[in-house]
Amino acid sequence: MNFTEQIFEIDGLKYAVKSHGVGKPLFALHGFSEDSSTWDLLDISGYQIFSIDLIGHGNSSKPTELTAYSLENLLTALHQLFCQLADGKSFSLLGYSMGGRIALRYCLAYPLAPVEHLILESTGSGLATELEREQRRISDETLAQKILTNGSSWFADFWGNLALFDSQKKLSADLQKQIWQRRTANAPHSLANTLRATGQGQLEDVSDHIDEINADILYLSGALDTKYTQIARETFAPHPHIKTVNIENVGHNIHLENPEIYNKILTEYLCYNEEE
Repeated sequence: MNFTEQIFEIDGLKYAVKSHGVGKPLFALHGFSEDSSTWDLLDISGYQIFSIDLIGHGNSSKPTELTAYSLENLLTALHQLFCQLADGKSFSLLGYSMGGRIALRYCLAYPLAPVEHLILESTGSGLATELEREQRRISDETLAQKILTNGSSWFADFWGNLALFDSQKKLSADLQKQIWQRRTANAPHSLANTLRATGQGQLEDVSDHIDEINADILYLSGALDTKYTQIARETFAPHPHIKTVNIENVGHNIHLENPEIYNKILTEYLCYNEEE
């Protein structure tokens, strides 16, 4: 696959964008501590994939100021990027985990944006109560302090050993190494700022607003990821305009654990919706 890499400057900060493929624009947002390379195997006929390094990740800027990582500033920057790269066309938006939480909130913050399809992978709508959010803020702050003290290599080992990622231990040694290297490439202060500004404890639950989204929605969960399989069933499946797919033999990160079935599902979904 041939990749094109570009840097865009918005409000004094640099955003790195990698693109491949030809056709309609599809913007892909990675998860926490990942970068745009996580989408390198995404291949959808008729679509140009734009993979964006979120602020503090990959080749995008890694500012020390916490405000640069706020949800409001992030959504504003993404909106400018989407408008510039889509060049007036409608587009699809894909987000994995943290990227999905951001994509979901983008559609709510910009209801007039021409988002044709919203694809969410292993994504929650937000913690339901203020108590849950406060507890998460406390645990995220503890993790942020540990990252600042111990560094990115410590974080990569810690994060990779979470039960959420157990199924990734079945991946090839080379792919596991790539994931570990992407995590270690992060600056400790960027990881800490991301947790403090856009961690799950900072985001309100938007489950009551999902029906306000105009785009068609596809929700993907891995059968080995029991937490997000339950979220899919309880939060997203009850909405008639949302198609939910639970994929066997994969966990939290479906697009890395089985890229072939992932590409097949997305291609069939996008092509089917185009024909309607």
